[in-house]
Amino acid sequence: MTDEVSQMGLGPAEAEQSEPEAPVYLERGVAMAYDCGVAAWSFDLAHWGRCGQGRDEQEALSDLADQVGTARLVVVERVEGDEQAFTADMQPATSEQRKATLTILNQQRAALLALLSGCSEEMLDANPQNDELPSFARWRTLRQRAWHIADTESRYYLPAIGLPARSREQDLAGELRQSLRHVAQAVTTMPSDALRRDDGEVWTSVKVLRRLAWHERGELVAIRELLAVLRNLPT
Repeated sequence: MTDEVSQMGLGPAEAEQSEPEAPVYLERGVAMAYDCGVAAWSFDLAHWGRCGQGRDEQEALSDLADQVGTARLVVVERVEGDEQAFTADMQPATSEQRKATLTILNQQRAALLALLSGCSEEMLDANPQNDELPSFARWRTLRQRAWHIADTESRYYLPAIGLPARSREQDLAGELRQSLRHVAQAVTTMPSDALRRDDGEVWTSVKVLRRLAWHERGELVAIRELLAVLRNLPT
């Protein structure tokens, strides 16, 4: 892997001839999948909300390459530290970005509700040890992970750009449905150029959209992995 282009095992000539370059935006020193890791983001609408993660740049780029199906990734910007913003985040949010975000949110929420509906109460609250989670992650069970999705979208992302949070519902399934409605309304009506700087963090409309498009999809991967573990546990 060069400083600017990841060829993922291809020779330079082969990589150049086989596929176009894909721009990538790198965050270093972020607390996401790891306590201190690297996140590699695509802003391409075809891969909206896709984010590769790793302990270093190579791991993050390799993860993103697997997700987007291209080996030729070009790093166009790097930022350092938690909750910063790229230059692409500073652009006004487009109608296409809003539409892509809504499509992803609706698809992922339907998948999450379907998964949870097939789980017993015991399975929802089972807590097998998982040392791969970052130290700050308080969500360990299926139920906790689902609440974490709603908490993040309705009570973290939206307030980060000054939009109203909403109170929790009593029931998890009801919360997931109401949170989706709340977030969808915000995605549709939020200002295109919102910008908020607070306590060292930078949030914009575009950043909120890409994070919304990313978060539940990533959590669903972890939820499916946890379900597979639970179903294989001895009874």
